[in-house]
Amino acid sequence: MLKDQVKMTKVLDRTRKKIDKIDLKLQKYLSKREVLIKKIKKIKKTNDIKIEDPVREREILKKIKSLYVKKIFKSIIKISKEIQR
Repeated sequence: MLKDQVKMTKVLDRTRKKIDKIDLKLQKYLSKREVLIKKIKKIKKTNDIKIEDPVREREILKKIKSLYVKKIFKSIIKISKEIQR
């Protein structure tokens, strides 16, 4: 039993390290996305364009198959609109 626990702990640790690497990449890309959102904010403000774009939101979400990822993107869209306000 102890041997199995040690093995599972190693597997768990390796898997968490993989997640940590992915999380670092996500942070990098989300930071880049934030910069682009702020650029869009300026463009929209200068040209009197509405922040809300339901058609674009539907297009983005329609391409996503995973419910997990879709929920994350809904949050990303919500926060993106908050940044643009």
